[in-house]
Amino acid sequence: MSFFEPQPPPPFTWEPQLAERDWEPPLWQRASEAVLPWVYPINAVVHRNDEFVIAVDHLSVYPNGFNIHSTVLHDPHREHDVGLMMHPLGSPRVGVRFANGQTGGRREVRGPGDIPMDDQGIPIEPYVAGAGGGGGPGSGWKFWVWVYPLPPDGPMEVFFSIPFARLEEASITLDGSAVRAAAPQAQVIWT
Repeated sequence: MSFFEPQPPPPFTWEPQLAERDWEPPLWQRASEAVLPWVYPINAVVHRNDEFVIAVDHLSVYPNGFNIHSTVLHDPHREHDVGLMMHPLGSPRVGVRFANGQTGGRREVRGPGDIPMDDQGIPIEPYVAGAGGGGGPGSGWKFWVWVYPLPPDGPMEVFFSIPFARLEEASITLDGSAVRAAAPQAQVIWT
């Protein structure tokens, strides 16, 4: 016995015309598309004031880097201007400092062409880019950033500046060794 009842046949037949991709994004520019990441839980408050809480929920760790997933909650008993987060000057800024002293981050709006690269087109500093987010006044906001490469062993600092939450700067220290060790746990689905 099936949980779902059978569906009626579709009113038409659709055959997708799939072709091989001619272009793939650079390995450093975003998470591997054919990989199920290893979820590394954090669940730590980075900053709290009378109006907002900013927390790092978890990291999604891939063989080529990781996403930092964060949440911004607001006091539901207070009025807030929802449009502040959508304003370019209100967007979260995130940066990292690896144990070897390398730094990188979204200090301002910039594209991949604005970061220093080696002769093979690979960033020579950590690359941090907005990867997604959403939410609203009833639930707060969630956002995540992509970081390339995996951190070296040792402590890794993650910095946040979120103007709409009246947060000039706050940071959290994570275990870069544990993040690096989590990467082989990601499941490569297609190569």
